[in-house]
Amino acid sequence: MKIAGQTVGHCFSSIYHLRRGEASHLTLRLNPLPLSFHKRLRDRGIVAPFPPMKVSRDSQGKPMRDAQGQVLTISDTRNQEYVQEVDRYHRAVAVLSVVEALRADPEVCFETPVPVDPASPDEWWQYAENVFQEMEHAGFAAGDLILLCREICRLSNLVDDHLTVAQSSFSQSQEPVSD
Repeated sequence: MKIAGQTVGHCFSSIYHLRRGEASHLTLRLNPLPLSFHKRLRDRGIVAPFPPMKVSRDSQGKPMRDAQGQVLTISDTRNQEYVQEVDRYHRAVAVLSVVEALRADPEVCFETPVPVDPASPDEWWQYAENVFQEMEHAGFAAGDLILLCREICRLSNLVDDHLTVAQSSFSQSQEPVSD
């Protein structure tokens, strides 16, 4: 692609400092997410769950019906299994985003092997869970994941997208230190 006759540069990265206590920080090199990132997630089976449906009932507990007499249903967003699946999805998107963004950093290496394509959705879900466990064992906090996702969103020019939604699954934290 060219803009004003100039070939657009392939990629850029940014140095990010993640605080570790009062006096230290981790220095990470982050890349923005590629345009195809969300498609790759979908292709690998990492998709948001649909809430189960339940019968809509009136104040007396009777099923509500539409004008044609059909029973009305509503999404059951409080279903415990659904809530757990939404949390799992948000965690996977956040973790896989961090993995993707850290590919530019030669100092960071995850021990969990990347599934070989074509891999099953179960393998990708397990990969995301294993990397999450690695991050947890390395001392990362929920706020660290929020800060990294926020910076990845900024670098990737994402607003109100999956990463921003995923942040809501984690506790609030302090602002990052940056260059």
